[in-house]
Amino acid sequence: MSNTFQILAQFLKQSGEEVEGRELQEPPGQTKVKLQRLARGKLPEAEQPEVFADLNRHPEWVAWLAREIKGLRAAGS
Repeated sequence: MSNTFQILAQFLKQSGEEVEGRELQEPPGQTKVKLQRLARGKLPEAEQPEVFADLNRHPEWVAWLAREIKGLRAAGS
């Protein structure tokens, strides 16, 4: 697992409750697919910098990604 992904995972773990109650901004089409693959640990490392740059430009998507990860955990995936 890349260091960048570990940093994101730690951030999501620490801010889980903080993101609740904010308007959920869903990312568009292909970005959403890449974020879903990232959440599942299936996004190739070569594609990760672009996704992290997108998250940096659109911090509201972090809440969406956090919910995606939490949903996977709840489902046992």
